Amino acid sequence: MTILDYPGFLQAAATKLARFSGGNQHHAFLLVNLERLAELDGVLGFARVDEIMQKVSQQLQQSLNIEDLLGITGRYQICCLLIDLLSDAHAVLAAHKILRILTPPFVIGRQNILLAPRIGVTSSAESGYTLEQLMSHASMAARQARLDNEAIRQYVATKEDPLLQHIDLWSDLGNAIETRELHLCYQPQVHLVSGKIESAEALLRWNHPERGLIPTDKLIQLAEGTELMSRLTSWVFNTALRECAEYRRVGLDTGVSVNFSAHDLRDPELLDLVLQGLQLWHVPPNKVTIELTETAVMENYATTLETLQKLKEMGFRLAMDDFGTGYSSMARMLDLPLDEVKIDMVFVKHLTIRNTHERIVDSMINLAHRLNLSVVAEGVEDYPTYERLRALGCDIIQGYLIGKAMPLPELIEAVLHQSPNVFKAIPSQ
Repeated sequence: MTILDYPGFLQAAATKLARFSGGNQHHAFLLVNLERLAELDGVLGFARVDEIMQKVSQQLQQSLNIEDLLGITGRYQICCLLIDLLSDAHAVLAAHKILRILTPPFVIGRQNILLAPRIGVTSSAESGYTLEQLMSHASMAARQARLDNEAIRQYVATKEDPLLQHIDLWSDLGNAIETRELHLCYQPQVHLVSGKIESAEALLRWNHPERGLIPTDKLIQLAEGTELMSRLTSWVFNTALRECAEYRRVGLDTGVSVNFSAHDLRDPELLDLVLQGLQLWHVPPNKVTIELTETAVMENYATTLETLQKLKEMGFRLAMDDFGTGYSSMARMLDLPLDEVKIDMVFVKHLTIRNTHERIVDSMINLAHRLNLSVVAEGVEDYPTYERLRALGCDIIQGYLIGKAMPLPELIEAVLHQSPNVFKAIPSQ
């Protein structure tokens, strides 16, 4: 058998499938990606990697039957069409046979090279008899094997390919930003001494017309690293300031908190964006808290620190979200121009039943106060936790005990009337 190039493989495979179509015959398609070779192009050179691909293909060819086809269909990709198998199960057996060949180090000259194969498998029973279907489904399976860190993945028919779903949602998100399909909800933050709503965290919501409520973390993942992230941040920031201006016009001296991502802190247009928002909505910057995770702050630390210092100079309050769950060092923490830390709910949730959690929260509060930072505890869901946080000297609490994230009109109503069904058992001082 000849090792075919991509066009030759396509032509031969289409001819072979046409000749063997019909009846109860079982065919299979295997797509093999040699992921390690991508790292070796710059080390060994293109010619040497091409040589490896040829020799690997020759080894695999010897394991196939006479009617089977093999072709080099990509820079690090080999495809096999297996003809007239005894059953669909033999497709997976063939994949394991190929894996046994490719798993040991490949010897070329004095070098031992690991190929790191990923194999996507599909059969005619799963994908039909057209070459396009077989190749597409084997490619999906190989991609899923990589995502799940598996060597072999067999294609399983689903209603929708996850990658296509991701692409569709990304496109829909772009439209949603323009068509006001997105909206913000606000979760109140209550000061433990005054018992009053100090601020409210703006939380992004997207109720997709077909897919329902899209989780916020998934929404951010869709936008992160693409041009949508800047547009999304601009929409959230301006909407939060516009709605903050609305409740300030009715006499509420309540601030707003907005989350920025690592991508936002690297955006060279971020400072212009926030300055324009202040000028447009006339919200005092000291009533706007920008929340950042430890991970976001520590990525590209020098640039991030410069951006944070400029935001601080503009008058914004800065808060570190999810405090205690990241990997910031104390030395770097001292350099950050923070006003506030937010203790993650993972520590707050079991505060009253686990001594270790109470000691951690107590230490965080004392440390923050020594650094002249205010402390917000997230995820406060019951009255005993509220009481203990108050005894420990926590400044502000946020969580279901106060209220879930609510639309703007409900927030205004809650602040105006200190509604008992919002504050539940918490007494004002």
